[in-house]
Amino acid sequence: MSKKKHSSKDNPKLHASKKPLDKAKPAFPGKEKKLSAKKKIPSPPSVPIINRVMEIGIILVAVGCPLLFSIWSKNNFLLPKRTYAESILVVLFGIYLIKVVEDGKFNLVKSDLWYPLAAFMGVMFISLVHSISLYLSLLDLADFLAYFLTLFLTINFIRTYTQRNRVFWSLVAVCLISSTYAVCQFYNIEFKFWARQGGRGNIFSTFGNPNRYSGFVGGVLPAMIGYFLISRGIRKYILGYIIPLTYTGMMMTFTRGALMGLGVSLIVMLLLLVRFYGLNFFKRYRYRLLYLIAIFVVITGIFSTENPINVSHLTVAQRAASAAAGKETSVRQRIMIWRIGLLMFKDHPIIGQGIGTFKYHYLNYQGKFFENPANKNLINLAVWAREAHNEYVQILAETGILGFLCWMWLLFTFFRGRYISFKEEREKEDYLLPRLGLTMGALVILVHATVSFPLHIIPNGILLFLLMGLAALPSKLEGTYEKL
Repeated sequence: MSKKKHSSKDNPKLHASKKPLDKAKPAFPGKEKKLSAKKKIPSPPSVPIINRVMEIGIILVAVGCPLLFSIWSKNNFLLPKRTYAESILVVLFGIYLIKVVEDGKFNLVKSDLWYPLAAFMGVMFISLVHSISLYLSLLDLADFLAYFLTLFLTINFIRTYTQRNRVFWSLVAVCLISSTYAVCQFYNIEFKFWARQGGRGNIFSTFGNPNRYSGFVGGVLPAMIGYFLISRGIRKYILGYIIPLTYTGMMMTFTRGALMGLGVSLIVMLLLLVRFYGLNFFKRYRYRLLYLIAIFVVITGIFSTENPINVSHLTVAQRAASAAAGKETSVRQRIMIWRIGLLMFKDHPIIGQGIGTFKYHYLNYQGKFFENPANKNLINLAVWAREAHNEYVQILAETGILGFLCWMWLLFTFFRGRYISFKEEREKEDYLLPRLGLTMGALVILVHATVSFPLHIIPNGILLFLLMGLAALPSKLEGTYEKL
C-alpha cells in the first residue's frame, strides 16, 4: 500500500500554521520599530565638490577683501583688495568653465535676475563706443564684472541654507573684527605703523575711509537682525553682542549716508513685518525686539550728545543738522557734482560717455558749468571729482539712459521677486526673516549710493551683489541640494 505525500495546498491547517520567515515575531519589538523608522528617513544628498569649492572661494572673497590691507598702500587701500578679490573670482570662473567643458553643456540655475543683469552688462560694453580712454573703461568694467560674477556664482553654487548660513557667518566675523578695530581707533588705540589722521578720517578700520567701513557693516546689520530674531543658543548671544558693536562703530564714524541707508532699510523691514504678520509678530518676539530697540536708542543717544563716552567733538545731531541746512561745503559740493554729471548725460543721452570715464571728463564739464554766469558764485567749490558721489547719476552719465534703465530694471526685478517670495512663505518665519534681512542689507547699500559711490569700492560692491545672491535662494531648497 503506497503512502501519499500531502502538500500544504492539500491541508489548509498545515498551510495556516506555516508563517513566512520575514513576518516572524522579532525578539526585540522596540528595536525593530526604531530600525524600520530609521530606514524610512532618506539620507540627505551630498553637495557636489564643485559647489564646495565655489563656497570656499566666495567665503575667501567675502572675508579677505574687506579685511586685507597693506601698510605700503595706505593711500590706496583699494589696490590690494581689488587684486585679491578679482584674482580669486577669476580662478573660480576658470573652474566653472572647466566644469562646463567636462559636462559638455552650459548649466544655469533659473533666476529672475539673469535678463536684467545681462542687459546691464551689454549696455556697459556698448558704452565703450564713446569711451575716450579704453584703459579707464576697462578698469571700471573689471570691477563690475567682479560684482556680476559674484552674483552668478552665488546663485548657481550656494544652493542650500547650510551653505548660505556659512557665508553669512563669515560676514559676521568681518563685522566683529573691523568694528572692534574701529572702536579702538576712536579711542586712539592704534597700530604704530599708521600715520595719524584727524577728525572722522581717523576711524577707517581696515577700509581706509570711514564711509567705506560704515557702508559695508551697515549692509550686514539688517541681515544680522533677521538672523538674531530666529537664532537659538550661543548664536543668539553672539549676534546680540556683535549687533551693538557694529552699530557703535557706525555711529563713531558719523557717516550720514550709511546711517540714512540703515534707517530707511529698518523702517521698510518694520513695515513689511507689519504687513505680513501684524502686531502678533511683535508679541512673539517682544523681548528680542525690545533689546534691539534699547541698544539702538542708547547708542544713538550717546553719540548724539557730548559726554565722556563720546570723546569726539562731533555729534550725530550736529552732522544731521548741517546736512539738512544745506550750507555745509561737502553737501553743496556734491550737489554741484551731480549737476555736472547731468551735463555729461545731456551730451550723450543714449549710451553715455563710456563706462569709467567720469573722472576723465569731469574737469572739462566743470569748466562748462562755470561758464554759466548763474554758477559763478560756486567757483569756490571747484574740485576734481573721480566719482559723482551718486551712483545713479554716474551710471546715467557713463552708460546713458539705456544703462540707467537696465540698472533700475535689475533693482526692480530683485525687490519685486523677493517681495513675492516673502508673501508666499509668510508662514515660515525661519525662512523669511533671514532673507528679509539680507534683502534689507542690499537696500542699505543702494540708499547709501544716492550720496556716495559704493559700486566703486570693491568690498562694498561685492557685498551688494553677494547679499542679492543670498537673498535670491528660495526656501524650498532648505536642507536639500538642487542639481545644476
